[in-house]
Amino acid sequence: MSSRVLARKYRPRTFAEVIGQEHIVRALSRAIERDRVGQAYLLIGPRGVGKTSTARIVARSLNCVEGPTVTPCLACDPCREIEAGSDVDVVEIDGASNNGVDDVRALRDRVHYRPLRDRTKIYIIDEVQRLSGPAFDALLKTLEEPPGHALFLFATTDPHRIPDTIVSRCQVFEFRRLREVDILEKLRSICQAEEVEVPEEVLAALARGCRGGLRDAESMLDQVLAVADGSPTLEDLEMVAGLARPERWLDLLEAVARDDGAAILGAVESFLERGGTERDFVEQATEAVRHVLHVVLLGEDALGVEPEPARRERMLALARDLGRDRLETLLGMLFQLEARMTGAPLSARALLEWTLLRAGRLGRLLETADLLESLAGGPPAASAPPSSPPPARGGASPTAGGPAAAEPSAAAPASEPASEALERMREEIRRARPGLARVLDQHWLEGEILPDGVRVSLRRPPEEDQRLLEDPAERAWLASLSGSPGPWTLVWPEAEEKRPDPLGQRLLDLFHATEEQP
Repeated sequence: MSSRVLARKYRPRTFAEVIGQEHIVRALSRAIERDRVGQAYLLIGPRGVGKTSTARIVARSLNCVEGPTVTPCLACDPCREIEAGSDVDVVEIDGASNNGVDDVRALRDRVHYRPLRDRTKIYIIDEVQRLSGPAFDALLKTLEEPPGHALFLFATTDPHRIPDTIVSRCQVFEFRRLREVDILEKLRSICQAEEVEVPEEVLAALARGCRGGLRDAESMLDQVLAVADGSPTLEDLEMVAGLARPERWLDLLEAVARDDGAAILGAVESFLERGGTERDFVEQATEAVRHVLHVVLLGEDALGVEPEPARRERMLALARDLGRDRLETLLGMLFQLEARMTGAPLSARALLEWTLLRAGRLGRLLETADLLESLAGGPPAASAPPSSPPPARGGASPTAGGPAAAEPSAAAPASEPASEALERMREEIRRARPGLARVLDQHWLEGEILPDGVRVSLRRPPEEDQRLLEDPAERAWLASLSGSPGPWTLVWPEAEEKRPDPLGQRLLDLFHATEEQP
């Protein structure tokens, strides 16, 4: 005997049942009530947030025997057939499998026929971005002069792949990722309707792990209920859905904080043994680090939820141990790791382990950088005024400032060491000119504040980065920074001259050939 999956069984059937998309529900409801429904709508947003369900609700609202109404009866023939997908006047098309120009031409030929029974002939095209270029061209003519009895509802997860000519002829509604609290409430109501007992911690983990997609949360709940022996547990969730419980990520970050290589490798082994992949690990670890950063800076995690007291205390303790610099650097390392794994899929595990082990060493590296900066920056910290903040790391070069930087610049406050003034200017560049900051940080070797300007030594950057650094507008902006005594001089080694090759030149002359340049 078959049973309906939860995602289909508890799919919203009216506007009142749609959660987390109040702005869209309000706009569409008013359009229906005021008889101002457009002829083409583009519904965009991530997967599992209600785009196709909303399209079907619009179809029911317009074609219900009691309508047009925002509260369809759900009992008449049009309502029941639309839900079953058998209404001849409501055509659902999968853009992924019906993406050719012939498919769209057939649709265009049929659209001019009036509906057989319903008021409005509705075409719902899911994943519309998958249509081919010629198919979009064929669709454009219909959208330019649509018949009055037809309505198009397009759903997509990637609106950037849809031609502007199509988008400009649609009313666009953007669906948001759902809040964790909304998903949690929906899961509770499903469990109550199904008469199953699921611990609150499991439901909370599902709501947190689905990343704003209700359909994903319902599917995972379905899986857990199918395999659990009795009441589902977090262990069941880990085995079935590959979602590691939050405490495991805190354990991992604590191992990174104390540079415990054995614990780090053990965390990777444990995650992969439970069925997760290296990519799953990177994705979930990135979210865990992001949550810690948000708790430190905002008091709530990245999903806008204040963690339970015990977990919050562990996150704050982690923030104190790791520091903001290490957390941000670790986040960047995980972003880079994802790209590296794409280029070397067979070495994914080795890259993952190496990155985490390197992350454990970050503390010592940054401590060494602070020590070198304090030695290069002038008098020891003990002689500085108590109110002076410590120099921020922020990716600064250990040798930034140099001997000449020990004296405060003319434009900087007299009490501010040159190294701090330089770092403050670099922070301002990061805030106002992130592209320029990326190039400077990537190639920075040493910087010093001179009486008449700032001199920065860089590793030789690529040509496209050189063009940015040599841009007169960027140079003028750097010179205008608060604390800068004048123009910035950016220097890097010249390209190595090509060594003479007498033998090679003789061969070129002998065969009347030319040398190909890489």
